[in-house]
Amino acid sequence: MYHTIVKQKLRSSFAQVNAGNLDAIVAQFTPDAEHWFSGDHALSGRRQGSAQIQQWYDRLGRVLPDLRFEITGISVSGLPNDTVAMVEWIDHFTDPAGAAYTNQGVHVVRLAWGKIRSLHIFCDTQVITAALGHLAEQGREEAAAEPIGTPTAFATV
Repeated sequence: MYHTIVKQKLRSSFAQVNAGNLDAIVAQFTPDAEHWFSGDHALSGRRQGSAQIQQWYDRLGRVLPDLRFEITGISVSGLPNDTVAMVEWIDHFTDPAGAAYTNQGVHVVRLAWGKIRSLHIFCDTQVITAALGHLAEQGREEAAAEPIGTPTAFATV
């Protein structure tokens, strides 16, 4: 039963992203949470704590305002005080010229009592790096900015 509730909560969270309600996502993190995105681009790196996580989601909303996810799978294990969930997805967004982009990846989410302790995002980094380059060329300068937090190519687990 508990795992079913977590799956529903995760589906709801992705629906919030699809609706552009990124503040609802930030509110789900613990104050000392870790947020990590693979690669070497404006959205990559490691953020620790609410302020940096908020900055990252603010940037995400500006750089990819029409980002939409399709969930293709969810797996949940563990107890309420230490839960691990993996969400497989395909995303879609467009650039200012109307070109469509898609990527696929997985979120690895660690939760404690319904709050996100860590979120690690893995996707095809070549796709996101190229797309962000196109967005920067089209005037979304923040798509070429330095990562928020600590730039890193590897997660610490």
